[in-house]
Amino acid sequence: MTDSIATRTCPRCGAAFDSSPRFSEWCPSCEWNLGAEPPLGWREARRRSRARARAEGLYERLAASTVGGRRWNVGRLAALALASLVHLVTLAVVVCSLWLLLTGRLVFIVLGLVGLGLAYLLRPRLGGRRDDPALVTREQAPQLYALTDRVAEALGARRPDRIRMQSGYRTGYARLGVRQQVELTLGMTLWTVLTPQERIALLAQELGHGATWDPRRGLWLRVALETLDAWHNLLMPGSGDELMVSRIERSSQYDALPGGGVLRQMNANTQKALLEELSLRLLLVCALPVQLARRGLYRLVRSGSQQAEYQADDLAARVGSSTATKAMLDALFLDETATAYLRKQRALAGHRAAARPADIAQALWNGLAEYVDSVPDIERERRRRLAAREAAAVDAWHPPTHLRVRLRAQRPEQSAALLADTVDWTAIHAELEDARWRVAILVLGI
Repeated sequence: MTDSIATRTCPRCGAAFDSSPRFSEWCPSCEWNLGAEPPLGWREARRRSRARARAEGLYERLAASTVGGRRWNVGRLAALALASLVHLVTLAVVVCSLWLLLTGRLVFIVLGLVGLGLAYLLRPRLGGRRDDPALVTREQAPQLYALTDRVAEALGARRPDRIRMQSGYRTGYARLGVRQQVELTLGMTLWTVLTPQERIALLAQELGHGATWDPRRGLWLRVALETLDAWHNLLMPGSGDELMVSRIERSSQYDALPGGGVLRQMNANTQKALLEELSLRLLLVCALPVQLARRGLYRLVRSGSQQAEYQADDLAARVGSSTATKAMLDALFLDETATAYLRKQRALAGHRAAARPADIAQALWNGLAEYVDSVPDIERERRRRLAAREAAAVDAWHPPTHLRVRLRAQRPEQSAALLADTVDWTAIHAELEDARWRVAILVLGI
């Protein structure tokens, strides 16, 4: 799949630029037609500006340092202190509820039961999974697990206990259950478009979270965040705004009532609306400390999590090489490109007149790899600049991808500690055959 690259003239600055018929025309000189900027309100614009400033500040501190950052700092100590306070409050609720139960008074017993019920609803979920169709076991993929074990050993990290293959471009590292088993999640889309050496860098980047201090994946801070989320959802229900909407606007409910009945019904509904609004205001007051603690802890953990991502990138370069790590990060800019291709294939699969290949999975994933590999340099550069302008990141816990690529380019070059030539990729490909079929069926919707 190749493009006939043509030369165009920019209507804004008059500079010549290359153009591909499959993608948008744009000018690298003045960035004409780079991409539409979505309209933002002043609150959202200010929030994004502050988040960008914090991300750039973290990047500048790490770029000026030869190491990935200090393990202990003021932010980490503050996060641990705030998380400890959250756990103490939860413990106090449980202890006070038990004490109320032991008093023997009916009113206190009822309050104690309510407190224990709240403690049960707000209990931490450790994330254990039993039946998971995305799970690939060691028995099903021994060579894949052998590769991840080699990567973990090179990092000095814990080996994964579970590997999941899901659709999409996302990968993830998590610790689940009481035993905190390591779960590695791989996105089949991203896995498909990467080269073998880049896949090693990807595995090292994810498993590197087990060798660095990532506050989001630590049990103490993660449970504190989940507890604050639970309190926030309890005190700030999603339907809170609807409680403020008066039912008076629905005039059809009064049509069958006589004149006096309409007035009584309207007065009753008005009083109910006022009570509901008063209750909501009281909930807002009670939720204020939770909101402040939640916002503060999220900000502290987010900063530490973004720093951990930079450290994981350094570990990926050590195991998979600097070149492969930069190429792997650069592939993240093509998320929308790969997604657009899969959406097109889903639409074609739903068309009855379209002929289906015998091996749907092989046709889908091979076609995806060829399509992404054929993306011209001019489109890749557009995606890079667009991501830099928007400070795009995998999610809020990750630093902007363009800053990760920039920092990686500033670090000294490192050769691979684990070469792709030493891996049996044919065996791994065969082991993931069932996973490719399952994900292909989900993607195509058949």
